Amino acid sequence: MKLIVLGSGTCVPSLNRNAPSNYLLIGNKQILVDCGSGTLLQLEKANLNYKEIDMICISHYHTDHISDLNALIWALNRTPGFDRKKDLILSGPVGFKKFYEAYIKPISKNPRPNTYNIIIKEINSKIEFDNFTIETYKTNHNDDSIAYKFSENKKTLVISGDTDYDENLIVFAKNSDVLILECSYPNDQKVAEHLISRECGEIANKANVKKLILSHLYPTSPEEIRLNETKEIFSNTILAEDLMIIEI
Repeated sequence: MKLIVLGSGTCVPSLNRNAPSNYLLIGNKQILVDCGSGTLLQLEKANLNYKEIDMICISHYHTDHISDLNALIWALNRTPGFDRKKDLILSGPVGFKKFYEAYIKPISKNPRPNTYNIIIKEINSKIEFDNFTIETYKTNHNDDSIAYKFSENKKTLVISGDTDYDENLIVFAKNSDVLILECSYPNDQKVAEHLISRECGEIANKANVKKLILSHLYPTSPEEIRLNETKEIFSNTILAEDLMIIEI
């Protein structure tokens, strides 16, 4: 399993941190987890081919997590001389199909005839593929937000998406090899529906994860403050960096 951080930032424009998105190679599938603004360009920078993406997993519908979804589908449909043949799976929380029909499809349109199909999968708890599984957990952020767990050959990656502190998230992430948590703010700037450094450290420590990666970093203070505050509780913590590669 290979992870490439495409975007470790937020809705706030940044030259250093793109909007949220992660690339995951698991089995023979290439998966995006969220698809924020600039994801297509980040794929190019990472020498990844947007034409080969198999699946896009959406954590929730806030613009900084989905704004390049239309752009990616539009590119698949409009790239000169390219006819995609393999289907594209779009997954999200319960209700995602209704959201797709109302807000994505009217802009990106249907694939051209005799090319590929878009398959919508609403993940209530778990779906299984030939050699890996995807599980979800309803997070404490908004009505639709979910976290994802990817498991392959006893290796697990958990990506929180946006969330507030939740004891049940600790259970969901228990013993994972890599946990990516949003760490929107330092300890002295608590905002509802988001995590601060201390909470990230507590979740990782109680979940007994092997490595914690802090992402979704608002530019409100030096990021090293959040890293140091988190490491006071959970030492094996690093800051996500755009285009960072993690082998799991």
